[in-house]
Amino acid sequence: MQGYRKPNRKVNYGLDLAKVFVGQEIISQFNVTVDESVHSLWSGLMPTSSYPENSREFTGRLGFHEMFLPYGFLLNLALSLGVENFAHSSLLHLEVRNALYLNPAFAGDTFSCGIKITKIRPTSNGKHTVVCSDHVLFNQKGEAVFSLERVSLFPKFEPCVSNDTSNLEIHKNHHFKEQILARARGISLENKIDDFQCGDLILHPFVRPVGKSENLFWATYFKNTHPIHFNYQRYKPGEIIISGGIVLSMVLGISGRDFRQLLLPQVERAFHGLPVVAEDRLGAFSYVKGTNSIMPGFEEIHVVTYGLRNVDTEPELSDLSFPDELFKDLARPADVETILREKCPELTGKICCVAEWKALRKKD
Repeated sequence: MQGYRKPNRKVNYGLDLAKVFVGQEIISQFNVTVDESVHSLWSGLMPTSSYPENSREFTGRLGFHEMFLPYGFLLNLALSLGVENFAHSSLLHLEVRNALYLNPAFAGDTFSCGIKITKIRPTSNGKHTVVCSDHVLFNQKGEAVFSLERVSLFPKFEPCVSNDTSNLEIHKNHHFKEQILARARGISLENKIDDFQCGDLILHPFVRPVGKSENLFWATYFKNTHPIHFNYQRYKPGEIIISGGIVLSMVLGISGRDFRQLLLPQVERAFHGLPVVAEDRLGAFSYVKGTNSIMPGFEEIHVVTYGLRNVDTEPELSDLSFPDELFKDLARPADVETILREKCPELTGKICCVAEWKALRKKD
């Protein structure tokens, strides 16, 4: 007589919350080699407004052999390579801070990721736990090419006593930006230049969905293990969520194309509001917080960009008055929604992402 067997094992992903401590180092389970086809696919998904990411000729004039892999792609790789053994057990991805391109990264490179937990604290209501972590992306030579800080919401847990024996060196410098600026000094950039001033408010005309197949491709490519990004058997089509890194990259791409050719973007801080599902249309508007002349012909522009969900930005918002409070320093998504409810109800329920960023650009 043939027997029967019930499942007796479950594969576990994410942090073991009984063993988490400040200083804990986590190494990604994956090494990923990126080829030119992936670079092309990403550029077909995301608007890209960076000379070094678009032109082999320009990067050659800078002294590099190949185009740089896009900033947004590396940001997503740094986030996603930590999903399986870190972020899978989190409830929400709250914030990204200080996302820096540290060294040139090219098609053909192989990347790995190291994570270090830097802070653990309870939420104000005591019901959950917030974990801050540094994520560093390395190439096959062991060089750090990208770093960012991530803030994540986890179920409530008590951390273990700190036992910081980590060897992971956290890189937070601007040497690469300074190197690019120095090499670009003598290069002519043929470009239509718009003069932006502090206080300018720009409605970006580009609106684009992240389609179902695109979302599934990148969720798979980036080794995402959370079923809410791809499991159509468990979730209805309108419940499949686009990952926060993809949303942030799209919002930055939509805004960046109107500031015309950028040399090196840098996200200082970004947080998410409403979730974005597959086939939602993403748009954006931006407020210029300031500009700073770096050297003759170049400036650094400081921008806060709001990502919009399912709004045709230019025709629908051209007559709208935006409250000044929206462009001050905001701590969290709830602050945004409070302002909108009180002073701009037309945008209530439509902001999906807020990103404060800087970028080098040609001035004249």
